Amino acid sequence: MLKLQHSTRRSRGVVAAGLAVGLAAALYTPSTLAEPKEGTVRLGVPAWPGVEIKSAVVQHILEPLGYTVNVRKASAPIIYRGLADGSVDINMSAWSPGQRSSFGPYVEEGKVLELAENLRGATAGFAVPDYVYEAGLQSDTQITEYAEEFERKVYCIDPGSGANEVVKKAINEDVYGMGDWEIVASSTSGMLAQVKKTMKNEGWIMFCGWRPHWMNVIHDMKYLKDPKDLWGPNGGESRVYTLATDSYPDVNPEIATFFKRFQVDSSVQSEWIYQYAYEEREAEAVAQEWIRANMDAVEQWLDGVKTADGGDAMNAVREAYGG
Repeated sequence: MLKLQHSTRRSRGVVAAGLAVGLAAALYTPSTLAEPKEGTVRLGVPAWPGVEIKSAVVQHILEPLGYTVNVRKASAPIIYRGLADGSVDINMSAWSPGQRSSFGPYVEEGKVLELAENLRGATAGFAVPDYVYEAGLQSDTQITEYAEEFERKVYCIDPGSGANEVVKKAINEDVYGMGDWEIVASSTSGMLAQVKKTMKNEGWIMFCGWRPHWMNVIHDMKYLKDPKDLWGPNGGESRVYTLATDSYPDVNPEIATFFKRFQVDSSVQSEWIYQYAYEEREAEAVAQEWIRANMDAVEQWLDGVKTADGGDAMNAVREAYGG
């Protein structure tokens, strides 16, 4: 049985959240509102373990090629705005349909590009403990039948997140009879701490779940069927896009080619999250170890890509990691 993330990782999350306002402001200083620079990627990263470790893998592939990666942490909506105004170059956490309302308008305006899907097998939806599912609640259409058991509360993550926006839509539009429900918003660790506490006493709780994530391993949980596609088509199936500011591929075609090819399975990302968030290993160590052990995958992403000085990218990675 895996363990919940320790206080050290939670503390880092609190620090990151506390710095969010300052970091967000930094994205919009006059000096940062500029066109992309050749050989550089300003990578927008929200404080979510999955995208933090995925971005670390990208960083530790690109830096040995001679490219500069500047990680900029802020909330997802601020990052999307940064992509649109040119203060951020790339983001790898654009869940659709969950966050489509946040980043979609910028794509439609032509200010932001969807370069590629970077994750296979992603899904999201309302989740419950196994024993709740076995008691009869197996579909979102049954939620109102068990509303009193949940005290008409659904637990979710930070305001502005895609999952939070989906739940707000369900409440505002009375989807599945949830018009009189309350959303209890928290951090991911806060939400899952409540899940752990409730499940310890076999209480009833409904919460926002998604894959890839360590919650699926730690907790005996089930996803409710979603026949109205509130969470997306095919039972909450999601697509996770890599976004870029509109001019980025023209300024950095080699880096853009890499990002267009970069894609992993949800099981791979779950393992990264496990090592980073559960075992509390440093992101750099997790990323470098995986790269060293998975040169075949990296080679697919870098086929034909050049280093900053025009050399062969894969040769540079092999030299850096002894592969």
